[in-house]
Amino acid sequence: MELLIGPHDAQKRADVRSRLALTGRTQIDRFLNEASAHALHQVAYSETYNVVSRRTTGHMDMSQQWLDMLTPPQKQGLAQAIQKAATSDFQYLYDNYPIYDAVQDGSAPPVWKTVCDFLNGDTFLALMRDVTGEARIAMADAQLTRFRRGHFLTEHSDAAEGKNRYYAYVLNLTPIWRIDWGGLLAFHGEDGNVSEAFTPRFNALNLLKVPSPHSVTQVALSAGGERISITGWLRGI
Repeated sequence: MELLIGPHDAQKRADVRSRLALTGRTQIDRFLNEASAHALHQVAYSETYNVVSRRTTGHMDMSQQWLDMLTPPQKQGLAQAIQKAATSDFQYLYDNYPIYDAVQDGSAPPVWKTVCDFLNGDTFLALMRDVTGEARIAMADAQLTRFRRGHFLTEHSDAAEGKNRYYAYVLNLTPIWRIDWGGLLAFHGEDGNVSEAFTPRFNALNLLKVPSPHSVTQVALSAGGERISITGWLRGI
């Protein structure tokens, strides 16, 4: 699979720079060429995911095989514990495939090494340095995420000591999505309102400056699709 960035002329880049300077966030439409975006969606849709959440001791990875072994009362208890924790603490529930980590440990299929190489190649990183104005960007990590009905990610800022995260990115890979299905990337204002929210439009690349308070709103039980994206951080070394 060959990944190619769509045409982004000087005016489009200038508009992105201006919006980032003003708000610290932007959405770049038609980021990849059409063939690349659809090919990436197909492999992302077919991947095997873990379910991830958080407990008091930290991050929790749950394989589908392990979840299938739980009894109905155990599944109900786990779901209730996750929802209860989200009432007052940082919490999340979504599906994940750790692209960057799998490439690093040699367990990733070739397609994800191709994706990781693309995200860390000169073309992508040069464009990111250009539109953000952040010359220290030297690498991009990546994970594949899938938000299904009931999935969510509560407020956080992406700040992590020692990680040198300058910007977060989200490459949306869901062909059809409605606003009322939830799963919106919501930016939290100091006044307690949502300052802005991005719909996960297909082949749009979201960029947001770190730190920046935001969340992913819960996907509605009526949602007619899965919110699939490649996400990560543009980092220094």
